[in-house]
Amino acid sequence: MRYSNPVIGFGQFYREMTHVRKFMQALKQPREIQLAKLMSIIRANEQTVFGTKHKFERIHSLDQYQSLVPTSTYESLQPYITAAMNGERNQLTKEAPIMFATTSGTTGTPKYIPITPTHLQDYTHAFQIHNWALMNDNPKTPCVPQAKYLIFASNDCEGYTNAGIPYGAVSGLLRRRQSPLVQRYFALPHLVSRIKDVESKYYVILRLSLCQRIVAALSCNPSTLLLLADQMNENATDLLKDIFDGTLKAGRRPEKAIYDELLPYLKPDQKRARELSLLLDKRGELLPREVWPDLSVVSVWKGGPMPFYLERLPEKYGNMPIRDFGYMASEGRGSIPLSDEGAGGVTAITSHFFEFVPEEEMEQSNKRFLCADELEVGRRYYIHFTTAAGLYRYNINDLIAVTGFEQNTPIFQFVQKGMGVSSITGEKLTEEQICVALQQAKNELDLQDIEHCTFSVQLENPPRYVGYIESRQALPEALLAECATAVDRSLQMQNIEYKEKRASRRLNSPLLQTVPHGTFMRLRQKRVRDGAPEAQVKIPFLSSETNFKETIAAL
Repeated sequence: MRYSNPVIGFGQFYREMTHVRKFMQALKQPREIQLAKLMSIIRANEQTVFGTKHKFERIHSLDQYQSLVPTSTYESLQPYITAAMNGERNQLTKEAPIMFATTSGTTGTPKYIPITPTHLQDYTHAFQIHNWALMNDNPKTPCVPQAKYLIFASNDCEGYTNAGIPYGAVSGLLRRRQSPLVQRYFALPHLVSRIKDVESKYYVILRLSLCQRIVAALSCNPSTLLLLADQMNENATDLLKDIFDGTLKAGRRPEKAIYDELLPYLKPDQKRARELSLLLDKRGELLPREVWPDLSVVSVWKGGPMPFYLERLPEKYGNMPIRDFGYMASEGRGSIPLSDEGAGGVTAITSHFFEFVPEEEMEQSNKRFLCADELEVGRRYYIHFTTAAGLYRYNINDLIAVTGFEQNTPIFQFVQKGMGVSSITGEKLTEEQICVALQQAKNELDLQDIEHCTFSVQLENPPRYVGYIESRQALPEALLAECATAVDRSLQMQNIEYKEKRASRRLNSPLLQTVPHGTFMRLRQKRVRDGAPEAQVKIPFLSSETNFKETIAAL
């Protein structure tokens, strides 16, 4: 593939030579590659506190590893992590952590995942392959003059541990460590990730990006792009004035230290302000697909409940290829999408070591732990990580589904968090089922104004599920009741145990209630204040919080 931009062309050549060829060759022999990866992690960490306790020096095969090392959770590894955060060496890894990545923190206090230099290389390796494939399949994108990439990242330094080690979002660290040659194509300076107030952050993102030729947008969550589009429209008049004058609205300015750093980026652009003003006058709103006509590809999560948001992207951003962002978390990178089709990615076998437990065996005492080459298309598995950062047989509590194979390596997509299951009467309701039911109800009743809905348990006699809806337009009570009936009908069709509990009246019919506009934006802000990286905040469709109603009422 030839690129008119020599910098982009060199970058693609570098990725292909140093990352892509290695990965593509590995796909032919996943078992050998995975076992080699496992042994390299074991050998490197024999002399650690964890390695000594679990007799790493005796491990020379997968059977020995699985026999001597139990599966782990964050709670079981927390004593080692806490010690490392306090500066104690050789806890989980011989390499000292260079930072601790905070998890997305959908509920409760965020976890702190150690990031070592080798682990960061493994993580970056997978991203390089993803980015190479994205640009290789969309070669026109980097050829637009002054092309810029709108990339959302969170702050990699939210604070420091007792030993002075930074903690924050690994996405921010990856973003900051890009070479200056690459960063020149980013629409946003890294300092934007440090803005804590959500509304201010999105306003600044728009103030800067509306003046640029955006050709691609990359964000973990598609809801982020929808939120950006809504904020673009709601703040259109103020944004145009700021672009014309070279200012930033006082009510949307971040703290002074960040604002002072932003000043060089706030140059007046009267020509661009007039162009946008014409678009606003013509349609009465600003839409991303019109303000960024060169935008030709989007990369976001497509698995799990994300179709709820994905179906609204074309309305705002136009019809274009959407590449899955890949299954990833603070703990590591699990898959690398190589196509725009579907929500699956090829298992990242050159980055970490993976084990998979069949879904139906997860609660069994004698469950099987399979390697990547042993998976079957159409089956679902719980995934476990072993990484160079010191996670050993780590149960991340994620359910994935295998959708195909690339050579001999499985392609899988994220289904749901294991915690996304509620079973107050034995109904075992999943977030995936809630999402499907909402989609069906929306389509059946043409409720395209629903922006989000989270269901949670209401403990009464009998208990029931209540969905809290935020909509762009007011929804009459009769329509809410009709929607609740449609959701209930779909859940009964999907889940036989839910149907039985409803028939026996052990479970009452669901209800839908509206919440004020901006409620879920404020919930997002709360998650950020509680320590979650903003770019990774996930508002669940099914909340495990028994006090979710009180949580949103207090916002």
